[in-house]
Amino acid sequence: MPNKTSAPTPQVHWNHEETAALVRFLHNNWHEAGNNRNFKMATYQAATLHIANYRTDGPPKNYQVVRNKWTGYVSQCSQPSGAHWDNKKGANIQGQHAEQVFKDFVKSHPLICQFKMSGWDLYPCIADIIPHGGAHGAN
Repeated sequence: MPNKTSAPTPQVHWNHEETAALVRFLHNNWHEAGNNRNFKMATYQAATLHIANYRTDGPPKNYQVVRNKWTGYVSQCSQPSGAHWDNKKGANIQGQHAEQVFKDFVKSHPLICQFKMSGWDLYPCIADIIPHGGAHGAN
């Protein structure tokens, strides 16, 4: 039987400019989103063309990669956390108990780690697109 080898899939990298261009493009086209705030394939394809000039590393993005990036934001931002959030200090983790709660939360939501003590400049755009304004408390 012949030995099957396949080349590894190149890693996709997102720089801040690419991410910002994607979020702003989708924000400008929010009216094309469905009730679940996901977009149609044509919108993702247009976003792919829009962000192409911002790529600095890795292979070019296709519509599936762009869709995955957006749906990742939807799932991260629409989870009821019951925790503090503001766009200047992020989660503003202070104290031992809050530190442990944050560490436990990061285990299942690793992208949130970067917002432990700082906000995110793109959050207002995402909050406009996602129903109920994005992150919200459990109650």
